[in-house]
Amino acid sequence: MRLPLLFRRENSTTARAERQARLERAVTDGLRRFADVLKQAADLIEKQRLARQGYDTKKDYLQRTDEKP
Repeated sequence: MRLPLLFRRENSTTARAERQARLERAVTDGLRRFADVLKQAADLIEKQRLARQGYDTKKDYLQRTDEKP
């Protein structure tokens, strides 16, 4: 069995472009997942803030108090 062939990299331009494309896709997917986690954390913090102010149930809505023209 020839183990060095397992770790051999192809150095052609096409192979390098494909590796770079895979890396870029992995980075963008990771950033999107990280953004989703941050969005969920922000929603949780906002929910807790509103619950402390008395808007913990979904039946409560803010009401406009200004006069209609």
